[in-house]
Amino acid sequence: MLRRHERIQFPQAILFATTVTAVRGRWFIRPPLCRAVLEKFEECRASLGVECLGYVLMPDHLHALVRQTADGDLVSELMARFKRKTAFKCRPDGYRTGPLWNRRFDAVPVPGNDAVHTKLKYMHDNPVKAGLSAAPEAYPWSSAGDYQETGHGIVTVDGELIAPLQG
Repeated sequence: MLRRHERIQFPQAILFATTVTAVRGRWFIRPPLCRAVLEKFEECRASLGVECLGYVLMPDHLHALVRQTADGDLVSELMARFKRKTAFKCRPDGYRTGPLWNRRFDAVPVPGNDAVHTKLKYMHDNPVKAGLSAAPEAYPWSSAGDYQETGHGIVTVDGELIAPLQG
């Protein structure tokens, strides 16, 4: 039985959302597949108007720091749409039958700028710690380049949100 709990549903709430594959492994390593997964995330994010402060796609999970823009359970809807849209169209070669993503996902409230900075650093350092990249901004499947001004990622990171949070 699935546990149910209340999700944050008020405007301007910042949440650290994570979803993982049902079978852990190195699934999202091919550039075309990584691009496709992030394009679906961007499509879902834009359609709901959820703002993104940062993201990273790892080989078996996705982290996203997002801001709720209206009343309602937009972040849950974002994650549900994203998982539906990628479940078959972005299934990695060799992945077993069955669900691609775990049914549940985490969405933890992030209270204040210090916590936002901590989560961004954690996300951006994740590929370096996993040995996937020498530097956070060199990893193409994250928003680190947006913050270092070395590039623009696939998912739109709201520039108006970045500036006040960098200080």
